[in-house]
Amino acid sequence: MPERPRAYKTEGIILRRRNLGEADSIFTVLSPRQGKFDAIAKGVRKPRSRMRGHLEPLTRSRLLLARGRSLDVFTQAETITPYRAIRDDLERSATALYCAELADRFTIEHADNPGLYELMLAVLEALDLGAPPGPTARYFELQILSLMGYELQLDCCAACRGRLEPVETLLSPSAGGLVCERCRAKAGAGRLLGVRAIKVLRYARNVDIAAFGEVRIDAVLANELEVAMAGVVSHFLEREPRSRHFVEAVAALPGRPNALAPEIVRSDQGP
Repeated sequence: MPERPRAYKTEGIILRRRNLGEADSIFTVLSPRQGKFDAIAKGVRKPRSRMRGHLEPLTRSRLLLARGRSLDVFTQAETITPYRAIRDDLERSATALYCAELADRFTIEHADNPGLYELMLAVLEALDLGAPPGPTARYFELQILSLMGYELQLDCCAACRGRLEPVETLLSPSAGGLVCERCRAKAGAGRLLGVRAIKVLRYARNVDIAAFGEVRIDAVLANELEVAMAGVVSHFLEREPRSRHFVEAVAALPGRPNALAPEIVRSDQGP
C-alpha cells in the first residue's frame, strides 16, 4: 500500500486556537475533504511570523501542511476570506464563534463531511454580508443537527407519528421533535412552541440560508426559538456550549437592537 504524501494542501476554516508553549499554537481546522483536524503552527505567536494573520479563528485559508507523528504541522497559510465584517461586529463574532464551537463539538477528527463545511461557509458568508445573527444561528443549529443524524421531526408527532394540530406544541429533544398533546406526558422535558415558531423551523429546514435570511422575526419570536433550540442542542451535545454565554452576554449589552423586524410569518396558518 503506497505511503501517503508527507505534505498536502487543503483549504479550511479555522474553528479555534489553543496556545502551546511560548510561541506555538494548535489550531482546529474544518476542511472540505479531511473533515476536522488539529495541527500545530510553530512560532506563530512571534511578531514576525508569516502565518500569524492567516490562521485566525473564523478565517477561511489556503493551507499547506506536513504530516507529523502526533500532529500535522502548518508550513504555509494564505487567507482566502478574512470575514472582516464579522470581526468588526461583536454580535456577529459571538454568533460565528458559537457556530464554530458546534461544528467542533458535533464532529470527530478526520470524519469526511463536506456538507458541514459548506454549511459553515454559508453561515460565515451570510453573517459577513449582514444576516441577522440570531436567526442565522437557529438556521445553523437546525441544519447541523440534520447533518449529524439528529434531524428533528417537525411534520408529525415524533412519538406516535400522528397529525399535529395547529396549536402550541411541545418540542421534545428526547423524543426527537414535536410531540402531540396525547403523547406529551411521556415525551420528557421540552419547550412549548407556538404556531409561528414551528413555521419558522420548518421553513429553515427546507430552504437555503439566503432564502431564510429574508424571513423577518420579531424579538418575542426570536427569543422563543432561541430558548427552544438551546435545549435541543444541549441535549444532543450532552453539555451546554461554552460560547452560548458569550452570545447571551453580547445580546444583553446596552444599545443592542431588541427586535430584528416586524415578523412576516403568518399566524393564521396551521403548523
